[in-house]
Amino acid sequence: MPGSTCDRDRNVSRELTNVKLAVIADNYPLGERRVENAFVRQFVHAMSRTGMECTVFVPVSLVAPRNWPLGPREFREQAGGTVVRVLRPRYVSFSSRQLLGINTARLTLRTFTDCVRRELQRIDWLPDLVYGHFLYDAGCAAVQLGSRIGRPSVVSVGEGEFWSVRPHGFGKAKQDLGRASGLLAVSSVIKEGLIQNLEVEAERIGVFPNGVDLTLFKPGNREEARRVFGITGSPFVIAFVGHFHELKGLKCLLEAVRELSGIALLLVGHGPIRVPDSSPIVFKGTLPHAEIPLALAAADAFVLPTRVEGSCNSVIEAMACGIPVVTSNGRYMDDIVDDDVAVRVDPMDVRAIRAAIVALMNDPARRTAISEACLKRAKQFDINLRAKRVTAWMEELARSHRR
Repeated sequence: MPGSTCDRDRNVSRELTNVKLAVIADNYPLGERRVENAFVRQFVHAMSRTGMECTVFVPVSLVAPRNWPLGPREFREQAGGTVVRVLRPRYVSFSSRQLLGINTARLTLRTFTDCVRRELQRIDWLPDLVYGHFLYDAGCAAVQLGSRIGRPSVVSVGEGEFWSVRPHGFGKAKQDLGRASGLLAVSSVIKEGLIQNLEVEAERIGVFPNGVDLTLFKPGNREEARRVFGITGSPFVIAFVGHFHELKGLKCLLEAVRELSGIALLLVGHGPIRVPDSSPIVFKGTLPHAEIPLALAAADAFVLPTRVEGSCNSVIEAMACGIPVVTSNGRYMDDIVDDDVAVRVDPMDVRAIRAAIVALMNDPARRTAISEACLKRAKQFDINLRAKRVTAWMEELARSHRR
């Protein structure tokens, strides 16, 4: 059965070669956006290392300011001994707003899908499988194009609240995604949501939590890291990596530490929440993804009281660096953490967040035990192992499609 654990584990050591994978991902990190959504690039590169020939289609809107300057239409990236081709076809976006009783997102989806179809024709390249990252627009485009060229399609679903479906409606989404060969859910909770909200058959869903590059995310030199970030003395350093948004819990974290002494905050990210330029904040802002391990190395604890997630990369990255974690007790975190590797709290409860931080501050032995457990748990989330499992699952979907 496609997606079953025993099938994936039996095939995990197999490597596919000469399989052509078309990846559609409008959130693939480019130019000014290279720091955001780095996990998408990591996943594609890991898939390429399994032996797949990966070509990424990144539709670029001609009217979206975030894409200026437009940049090259095609380039190649080194992926650890392999090469990934990235194509950037242009399209006209009609955004997503109600107009005369319809949502313009439908028009955007059409132009988005058409530009990928034209690019496939231009390069005269026929993939063996079409993969779309997130339900809309890329996932739906992958399903449509797969049906058009007679190839299986896979939709990756990482939206914790199915936010990309809202402009289209769940009724339309059931039609648009009903022909997908498989849906890749990054958590068990998302699988449940696909079954309940989109009426997807359980056997078409594979659950694969996100993975990280364990050669990059690993324990570092604390003294050196603190020197780089200008941290002097011996404060208890708390790291936060994520969007500066209420859903990620930054506002609650700032409130939780407001009256604590002897701490320093290292905040990596950006977003609408205004972060003050004051003690105890020693850093705030974005970093290239390759420099995040240095920020984590400076920390005594990683705190992310997030309210909703697909599969939280930053928590996995912190565990891989051996940093004790304080995070949400929500079920959306259950595939990643348990009480051995994290102190779990109600993300809306500022007092609980503060108490968790104080408990770790005052118990070095507990921090050491959690750190060791984090390093052990992180091995389950090796991005290369995940890629092999996903590849084996995709191969089974392709065989089922041919049958």
